[in-house]
Amino acid sequence: MSGRITSLTVRNFRSIRGDISISLDAPTVLIHGPNGTGKTSLLSAIELGLTGAVTSLARFDPNYLEYLPHKLSPDSSAHVAIQADEKLYEGSGGKLTASGSTIQGEGKLSEEQARFYTERCYLAQATLGRLLEIYEHQDARNTDSPLTRFVKEMLGLDALDALIDGLHVSGDVRRFREPSPLFWTARSDAPELDQAVETAAARAETARRERDQIEVNLRELSKSIIKADQAIIPDRLRLELERHASEHEEKLGRLAKIRRDLNAAATQVAAAANTEAGSARAVAEEASATAREALARWQAGSGARLETLLTTIQEAFPEIPASSSDPTAAHAAATRAVQGARTRLRRTVDADDVATKTLGEITTSVNQGQGRVDAIERELAAEGGANRELAEALSAISNHISDDHCPVCGRDYGELGDGPLAAHVSEEIGRLVTAAGRVEALVSDRSNTLAALTDARRKQTELQGTVLSLNERESVIFELAQRDEWLNSLQELELEAAVGSRLIRDATQSAQALAALNNQTTSISGLREELQANAAQLGIKPQPADVPLGAVIQSMSSELDRQEANESAAKANLERALTTLRTFAAAQQSLEDATKELDVLKERQAKSATRRQEADRRIAVARDLLTRAQTVRGNHVRDIFNDELNAVWRQLFIRLAPDENFVPAFALPEVAGKPVEAVLETHYRSGGKGGNPRAMLSAGNLNTAALTLFLSLHLSVRPKLPWLVIDDPVQSMDDVHIAQFAALLRTLKQHGRQVIIAVHDRQLFDYLSLELSPTFNGDRLITVELGRNADGFTTAPWALTTFEPDRAVAA
Repeated sequence: MSGRITSLTVRNFRSIRGDISISLDAPTVLIHGPNGTGKTSLLSAIELGLTGAVTSLARFDPNYLEYLPHKLSPDSSAHVAIQADEKLYEGSGGKLTASGSTIQGEGKLSEEQARFYTERCYLAQATLGRLLEIYEHQDARNTDSPLTRFVKEMLGLDALDALIDGLHVSGDVRRFREPSPLFWTARSDAPELDQAVETAAARAETARRERDQIEVNLRELSKSIIKADQAIIPDRLRLELERHASEHEEKLGRLAKIRRDLNAAATQVAAAANTEAGSARAVAEEASATAREALARWQAGSGARLETLLTTIQEAFPEIPASSSDPTAAHAAATRAVQGARTRLRRTVDADDVATKTLGEITTSVNQGQGRVDAIERELAAEGGANRELAEALSAISNHISDDHCPVCGRDYGELGDGPLAAHVSEEIGRLVTAAGRVEALVSDRSNTLAALTDARRKQTELQGTVLSLNERESVIFELAQRDEWLNSLQELELEAAVGSRLIRDATQSAQALAALNNQTTSISGLREELQANAAQLGIKPQPADVPLGAVIQSMSSELDRQEANESAAKANLERALTTLRTFAAAQQSLEDATKELDVLKERQAKSATRRQEADRRIAVARDLLTRAQTVRGNHVRDIFNDELNAVWRQLFIRLAPDENFVPAFALPEVAGKPVEAVLETHYRSGGKGGNPRAMLSAGNLNTAALTLFLSLHLSVRPKLPWLVIDDPVQSMDDVHIAQFAALLRTLKQHGRQVIIAVHDRQLFDYLSLELSPTFNGDRLITVELGRNADGFTTAPWALTTFEPDRAVAA
């Protein structure tokens, strides 16, 4: 299947602060960010949008709803909106709000699809280390583990177990004494009539087999006249057979007349070919046929690809001409139109990048300027008591101070013990003068800052009107990618367009030359019309005027041979059916006589025989069904464990851990008829078995075993959802494991899976971006880099990578 998750919008969800919107419409999506920037939160948002819950968190904390909204969310809520291919999912939601105690809205997936996504599509980081423990059975009450439930679900064992339990009574007839007492009475009824009934039944059965065999032969001979479910009425069927035989005889007569006309036409064409004009026409016919065949091969191959591409491009550029008359001109016009559109789109993207960068710088300047104005206002408020006039007044009064008595109020300042009054006044005058100068400087700085801030806000407003919205930028990016792919395809078909134009010219010129020669040949000028009339009687489409008459006659002769053979065979078949019909009528009468005799005998023992036969039949059917059910269950379990589950898991594990000697596997049930309990073990590569994988494997290979088990469970069932979402899957992996894992991801992408991977290591992110880059035209890769801005809000810029052919190698 080809459905994808296409986009995701998140606001104030877990560690994601603010709004982010990213596109996921690509076969591979790589997410990178340092620890704590929101990678796991982003994948949890995808799970919430699809399933309506975050099961990966609920396994560890039943109160996880309290922690879904970000702690600084203005409305104390988290919001998630997700889009996916509408042909794939069965739900109708996708927009959810988590308030801390409840979740409003529904996920996009149905309940069954949501469970499949949680168990088979999404592997959370916290789940990877405990995956084997979660899957294995740990309940002392002997209930099924998740792994056992998966095995039974895939094998359909629940239905088989219920069927075997229900058929237990049929294993021994003595168990029917209480539930069916009439069964024992029927066993002793009228034993003396059994032999007579058996003899009569044998005679009736023999007559029935003879009649049925004759009927099978009759239906095979008359299958074109009577339907498979239609009863045979001998008198009516005889009339139908005789009528059809007469029609075939008449058609054979018409075909004989057409053959005489064809023979005469062949003689006439052969005589005309012996003349000089006939020889020239034969050469022209051969040249025209050769040119037409070459053009047909081009139209079926390269021409069809060129026509499909140009039709697609014409939806965006209607002015492009059709390619039927001149493929080279149509190709050139399409190339010019697409190249011009690509140039305009590239300019738009570049201009938006510059505007976005400038807007960010201006926004930072506005924030800094506003902060400086606020700081100046606070300082001015703190210096509210500064006054230059008061300082001048105190300076005038100081000339009148001769001791510690204040000349204004007369108080003795010496009582305070803080030094002379004159020194105190002098100090106060100095403070007031200094503060007044500081206030004047702050007022001037505020005026200059406000002017700069006003100019920056004006530029900010102007730039906000020119920056593209997220939806507009995404649309422009995808249109640019489409134009690049069109240019790649047009370049590949450039030479083929030139070949097509040349073939069209050759076919047109050869057809014109042949038509001129045909008009000059008077001896056979009216022969083509006569042949077309005969072709219409045979049900053959008229041949083009440039097809040689000899080829037309040969084609009609072959069709005439086939129809004559069919008509002769049909007529002979109907004659055999008439003979078989007479035999069928006699066999039907014999069967009716034997049936009447059997009915008279059965009437005497009807009640007893009916009870006995019906009971024996039901017991036999039940026993056979019980045996087959037990056999099917045993064989099915062994086949699935050996050929599917273990084979897929082994291949994946060996691919990622080629040097590990112990390979994890499901333990094969040894006791037939016993309930299936899925447990894990290890197999040594050279033979023999080991213990549980958690006891035999290293930490790194144990993680690899868990990861490959998850992938094998995903690949072992019908792909209800073609998604694989994995959070940091390379824990404890060395370089060899990582390289093998990257190769596995490429294989999964080629098999229609959409892979979404989150990693925290930058070098690993760069390596996977290179390994999973598009390798063919139409393939795409989306990379997302999570981070935070200066205000603590989450940023999630994403980039789309399309396929770019290597021009150097092509050259």
